[in-house]
Amino acid sequence: MTMSNKFNVLILGAGRINFGSTEASWAHSLRLEKKLGPALNVVGLVDINVAYAEKIIASKRAIEGLVGYEHTKVFKTVADAEAGLSEEEMPKLVVNGLPANYRGTTIPNHDLDVQVAKLFPTAAQFIEKPISAGSLDDVTQANEELQKGGLTSVGYMLRYLQAVTEMKKIIAENNLTVMCTQATYLMAYKYAGLRDESIDYWDMNGELGPIVGQGTHLVDLSRYFCPDPVHDSIRVHTVEASDKPGKLSQLTIKAESELPADRKIPRITNAIWRYESGATGSIIHGTCIHEGDYDCELVVLADGWKLRLVDPYGVAPRLYVRRPGTTSETMTEFKNDDPYYNEFSDLVDVIQGKANQSAVRSTFTDAMKTYKFTWAIRWAGEVEARARGARQ
Repeated sequence: MTMSNKFNVLILGAGRINFGSTEASWAHSLRLEKKLGPALNVVGLVDINVAYAEKIIASKRAIEGLVGYEHTKVFKTVADAEAGLSEEEMPKLVVNGLPANYRGTTIPNHDLDVQVAKLFPTAAQFIEKPISAGSLDDVTQANEELQKGGLTSVGYMLRYLQAVTEMKKIIAENNLTVMCTQATYLMAYKYAGLRDESIDYWDMNGELGPIVGQGTHLVDLSRYFCPDPVHDSIRVHTVEASDKPGKLSQLTIKAESELPADRKIPRITNAIWRYESGATGSIIHGTCIHEGDYDCELVVLADGWKLRLVDPYGVAPRLYVRRPGTTSETMTEFKNDDPYYNEFSDLVDVIQGKANQSAVRSTFTDAMKTYKFTWAIRWAGEVEARARGARQ
């Protein structure tokens, strides 16, 4: 295959988001390998730990029959990549799988997505969620700069589930107006980690708390079915670590016990709001179950209809539909669906001119609305907790 037929990709981050681990479903490189096959050409890998990045590339090259990494260069910075890549190596796609603290602002060292837009203005960007760890003003400024670059796609992969596509189809074909969304996100806290090295999950300053850092997926999916939420309508109650019901019997991580009270994550966040359409929405996030990993559902209600998505993170998400004329639900199981693959497949199709840009279901501009909304929920919960003396 000639270089003109190759699909050039620049990857930011040598960690588990891009290259997988035993504890995570992410592995963006695997999805690109599946989608592009012999056309894949990873021109560069950017990571501050150059030695580790070199090991990652070496491990890829050791896989028999795998192509795409023969000429991969390792760089310490995005600027180094721009200087070290030839014109024919310019990327069509940049995959940003670095932690949120490194993107979504215009502040030096926290602006990699903005740097990419400036240094590779014709390249599309895939950006993981949450889109930033910065302030809302920072994110707004970053979005303005990103508009000067190429197409953006944000990793809200649940929008790409076959079950979600079916839900949207049912709503459209039956001309339904959504009345309510109701999301539940329960996290098995053993899965979240009971070792000191997992402290970021338990620290509001680490992974930004259960709504901004984790529940954001179901908050975003709720938004996908409705017009924008009205922030002034948000009402939140929490169960804090200091509350009697907030004592977790299996929590043994020493570092968590040493955190200041106002940095410990809520055990339960119960939020409700109204959408601009007049519909209502809610989410319950709980770090409270023991076994397994996630227990998640999204219910969408309309006149005569109930759509219930169960286990969206699983290998076989289920959609239960109750429709007019019956009191029972029909269930469809979507086996072996891979929303991570679906989002990359659609993005690559858009870049290659095989699909309209509308195939990208979450742009940075749209994801920014989710980011701002999740922060509004977090802040409302903190205000409520402080008012009753449960948080400093």
